[in-house]
This record gives sequence, C-alpha cells and structure tokens, in this order.
Amino acid sequence: MNINVEHQPNCRAVAHVHVLADQVTKERDSIISYFSGMVRLPGYRPGKVPKTIVAKRYENEVKEELEKKLIGDGLRQAVKSEGLELLGVLGVKDKMYHDTDKSFSFTVELSLAPKFELPEYTGIPVKLPRIEVTDADIDHDLLHLRENQATYEDVERAAAIGDVVVLTVTGSLDGQPLAESMPDAPAHLKEMKENWFLLAEEDDFLPGFYAGLVGIAKDEERTLNLALADDFNFEALQGKTIAFAVTCHAVKNKAVPELTEEFIKKIGGEEMTLETLRDEVRDAIRRRKEQARDAAKSNQVIAHIFEKVEFELPQEAVNREAQRRTNEIAQRAMQQGISEEELIKQQDEILNSATSQARNNVKVSFILEQVAKKENLEVPGQKIAMALAQLAERQRMPAKKFMSEAQKSGLIDNVRGDLLLQEALEFLKDKAVVEETDPEPETCEVHGH
Repeated sequence: MNINVEHQPNCRAVAHVHVLADQVTKERDSIISYFSGMVRLPGYRPGKVPKTIVAKRYENEVKEELEKKLIGDGLRQAVKSEGLELLGVLGVKDKMYHDTDKSFSFTVELSLAPKFELPEYTGIPVKLPRIEVTDADIDHDLLHLRENQATYEDVERAAAIGDVVVLTVTGSLDGQPLAESMPDAPAHLKEMKENWFLLAEEDDFLPGFYAGLVGIAKDEERTLNLALADDFNFEALQGKTIAFAVTCHAVKNKAVPELTEEFIKKIGGEEMTLETLRDEVRDAIRRRKEQARDAAKSNQVIAHIFEKVEFELPQEAVNREAQRRTNEIAQRAMQQGISEEELIKQQDEILNSATSQARNNVKVSFILEQVAKKENLEVPGQKIAMALAQLAERQRMPAKKFMSEAQKSGLIDNVRGDLLLQEALEFLKDKAVVEETDPEPETCEVHGH
C-alpha cells in the first residue's frame, strides 16, 4: 500500500492511497468467501454456493464491501504511518479501480488535531484578592434581605424618587398610536396596562421616563415626549420622538422592614437570632467571595497559557463551536423579547462575535487536552456517572433509558471529554503561584422592584 499525505492549512490533510493488486485480490476473495458462507440459493447447500456464482450474483454488494474495507484499512495505515491525530474524515473521493494492474486508489480528506509544544504550565502567576468579610458586607446583604421583603402601600400624595407608580402607558408617533402605525414595534412601546415602575435616579426603562413621572399623582394624566437613541434596538424608531400618554392609577410608598426580632424569625425560623443570622450571612458572603476568587483564578490561568502559544485550529471544530454559540445567543435574545426580524438584522454581528469566541474556546480546549495527556489525567468514573445522572434529571428521563441513548449517541464520551478538560484546568490552578492582593469591594447593587 502506497500512501502520500499532503498537509494543508487549518489542520487539514489529504491522503492519497494506492492499494496494490495483490491486496485488492486478497480482500475481494475474503469478502466473496464470507458471502458464500452466508447466502442461501436454490439448488445449493448452505455454505456450498460456488464463489463464481456469488461474485456474479452479488457483484455490487461485494464491490461496496470491498471499497469499505480498502478505504478503512488505507485510512488506518495512513494515520499510523504518518503519526496523524485524526479528528474526523471530511470526505472520500477519486475512488478508482485501475484496469491495467487491478489496483485501487482513493483520496481521503482529513481533519487533524493541531500539533504544538505546550509552554511551561506549572507555576503560572496569578493575583487574587484576600478574602475578608466585613461588618459592612454583612449590613449590605441584610439590607438586600430586607429589600426583598419590602411592601408597597398606597399613599395619597405626589410621587417622588423611591416610590412605585402604577401606570397605563400608550405610545404614539406623529399622532398615530404605535400599535396601529407600527404593529412590529416592541410591545412595551405600544401599550402597557397597569405596570408597576419603581422610580429611581437612573432610568432602566427609557432615558427621561422616570424623571418625567416625578410629582405625578393618582388619576393624573401626562404626556411624556421621549427621544429614542440613534442606536435603539428597533431600527425603524431610531432617533424618533415617541409621545407616551400616561395615566397614573396609584402611587405606592416602598416600605423596607426594620431588622426586628419578628422579621428575623419570619425569614429564618423560630430559632434564628440576630447573631445567628449575621453568622449565616457572613458564611454566605464568604462562599460567594470564594467562588469569585476561584473564577478569577481560572480566568487568569487560562489567559496566561492562551497567550503563550499559537497554532492553527481545525476549521470544522471552530465552525461547530461557532454554531453552538450562535444558537445560544439567538435563544437568549428571543427569551429577552428580541424579534426574529431584529435577530436577522444582527446576524452578521452575532456570527462574528460567536466565531471569535469559538476560536478562543477551541484553542483553550486543545491546550487543556494536551495538559491532560501529558499529565496522564483521568476522570473518576463516579464523576462521569454523577454528571450523566444530572443530565438525565434535567431532561426528565428515566436513568436506564437515558444511559442507553447516551451510549448510542456518543454523549458519554463527550461528557468524559468535558470533564477531562475541567480536570486539566484544576491541575493548572493547583500548580499556580498565588500572590494575594487587598480585598476588592463587591459591586452588586441593591434595587427593590
């Protein structure tokens, strides 16, 4: 068997394989013998059908099996002799039986794993904030707990920042209700009935909307003329001024409960005291900070090793990951109420973003895979079983049925592969050299809605 492999960009290769006549003949005879033992033909005892009759009667089937065998053997030989790390076969072409010498040749296009030298990956330097939980942190979280239990009581006065107003809002453009003139416009611009709005210093709805409501009272009507931004996410309304007819049904005062003994028992049970509540909150904050620190460690380790090595990536792997990310982005956008039409307009931007991130993800995956290989890392069977059980539960399938389908679909290998990358990342984190820095202030804001 003669094999010639041409390497191409993007981790592709083309193998030209020429199978010599004696091997073609040997394999054909072997397949015909197998068929002879299996077929049933009138007038012949089982296993005694002459090979010449089998070869003629089952010519197409023999040829199909022969090609499969020769191509499979040729591919395995090419991978072994050239030391290729095969990711997948992209296609087989130029299959040809040569009449002159009875040999067979074909060309197979391959997707290969990238070859690269790992940089030094133990002792990666990382900077992580020292974990401290202050009384101010605890007070902040307790305020958040109280905010979550806030009540809203009707008041007979004009609305101020910090109050809730209950409104019916109808949007119009050039004197025409948006619902009639522009049915595809975002629903919240066309009409909202008895929606609650917490008036805050910073608008999280439309710039100027909250400010225009300060001083409104129950049963009062107002019109707010608001200009939409030039990059507003609905193109037809970019830069347009919308007239919002507002009717106020109620003004409500936001009442945040005090940290009384009664409140503490309400949220924590009869045994809870202020001291034990503060201890529980302290533990929760510590866990949160530890998770943030661990995430920062992962990011720094990955960023360090990512920058230390460059290599070509298999285009097929990048395409698959880009498609997965594109689907995720589109799904998330639709859950947030963005229309399909709007998504189509943004498809180039979404695809570019997904492809860029996909390239990074694929590169990191290959690096972690090599680390796992070099360090002989393995995934404990218990971890794989636990991950599969969680997937079965998420899909609400009986474990036995899920495992049967997972074996057929290759899901188990995929899960094992993902977990192995996690093992490699944990190895890098364990070997990293940590420099502790001063604690960082937490950035979470408290908003009551």
